[in-house]
Amino acid sequence: MATGSILLPISGAVPSDGSTTNAAPEIIRVKGSAAAPAPHFVEARFDPSTDEHVQWSFRMPQDYSSAPVLKLLWKANVTANSVVWGSRLSAVTPADVDTPNEHAFATANTATTAANATEARRLVETSITLTNADSVAAGDLVILQVYRDADNASDTVTSDAELVAASLEYTTA
Repeated sequence: MATGSILLPISGAVPSDGSTTNAAPEIIRVKGSAAAPAPHFVEARFDPSTDEHVQWSFRMPQDYSSAPVLKLLWKANVTANSVVWGSRLSAVTPADVDTPNEHAFATANTATTAANATEARRLVETSITLTNADSVAAGDLVILQVYRDADNASDTVTSDAELVAASLEYTTA
């Protein structure tokens, strides 16, 4: 068995609608400070005081077998404290009794990770093992939600958590 990976570009994330309990991070283009032509990338800035959510939808690859793990690359303009990230997954099989519009997310999985203590905005990786994976199977329509659990007592970073990349890794068949 090998490891498969699904890249989840920030530019492809669907933010929540911004209504009460459906807050969304600001998604912006960032220009690097390297010499011209400077690099540009897209990041989602998750607020330190409000739970904010983004989603990706995709079809689970045919080589999917088990053990989904969400990998998040992020940074923050601090050198101390931690961020609590959460993820929920919804999987709908073709001809399932639920439609994608009515299917609920599985229970959230979370992980707490410290900001880089050496220098502000250094890249940090958080891994979230999706033990609550809604019985996802190869070929399912998946909606994967990522959020910052800002009101969690363990989330102590006082600046935005800047998500720059995400991927879903899994064991192949």
